[in-house]
Formats: sequence, C-alpha cells, structure tokens
Amino acid sequence: MEKTLRHRSLSLRLLTPSDIPVIVEGFTQSNWTEKPASIFEQYLNEQKKQKRIIWVAYLEDHFAGYVTLKWESQYSDFKENNIPEIMDLNVLPAFRKLGIGTALMEKAEKEAASKYKMVGIGVGLYADYGSAQKLYINRGYIPDGKGITYNYQPTIPGKSYPLDDDLVLWFTKKCNSPGTSS
Repeated sequence: MEKTLRHRSLSLRLLTPSDIPVIVEGFTQSNWTEKPASIFEQYLNEQKKQKRIIWVAYLEDHFAGYVTLKWESQYSDFKENNIPEIMDLNVLPAFRKLGIGTALMEKAEKEAASKYKMVGIGVGLYADYGSAQKLYINRGYIPDGKGITYNYQPTIPGKSYPLDDDLVLWFTKKCNSPGTSS
C-alpha cells in the first residue's frame, strides 16, 4: 500500500517553545538520531533575532519533521554571494515518502524567493543522505561546482576526511519568483 498525504491533515508552522519537548521525544521514539533540546533552543533564539526561520510539520497532531532557512550561511561561497541556506531538513522515518519533505522544502524555498534570487543547500555524502540527495536534485538543485567541504572548509586532494555529517556537497537553485537581492 502506497503512503500518501491524501485525506490527511498536514500543518506547517513556525517553531514555538512548546514544540521543543515534542520534537525531542519524536526523535527519541524514532530510534533514528538524537536531537537535544539545546539545538532547538538555539534555533528559537536565532529565529527571534531573524537570523533563521524554522518550520515544523505536524501530520494530524503528530510531529513529523522540520526544516530551517538561515539567511547567512556559514558556507563561505553562499555567504560571499548572499545566498541563504536551507538547512537541517529532517523527516522522521515513519513519516517519509508522504510528501512532507517536499512540503517543507517548498515552504523554505518560497520564503527564500521573497528576498533572494538564489537559495542553497548542502547534503552529506553517505547513504543516510540518499533520499535527501535525490529530493534536492529532483527539485532542481545543481552542484555549485566548488567540490565538497569538511566543516565548511574546502577539502584538499590527497587528504583524508571522516565520512560524517560534516563532509558536504553544496547545491544551489534559482528561486522561482524574483528576489530583491542579487
């Protein structure tokens, strides 16, 4: 049986303090990856300072995932070229293949397009990122041509790097509606 959002209620909204324990519990129960409350407290602080926007997804009152949009990326090429970064897209395993990741991406892209002509995203290189890699390419993201980075720094041929979340390939996409910045 194919999973689908049809006839199910998906809501996307901004992160609030009351979401934090629900999110932490959702990740704990999923046995997928640990997400401590401190991450989301930091995100809320950045949201208050208008440095980042965080949307949470609920499917029929169940926390399903989230995404963030950071206006100033730590990745130097995005920072130098005034490209906001979509970051930390997470959909809990039980809620995958329902279109939730796509809905979160659309929300972040639409917000980026309200101010910018281009949006960027980074993706890890190991198998856990396979779904994200396919999603980004299917949504029209293309590699930025700068190679991969480790901890936001360019990698050097011949050197060894851990294959972890910090080894990233960067992508960009032109926004659908004209932004106000170059």
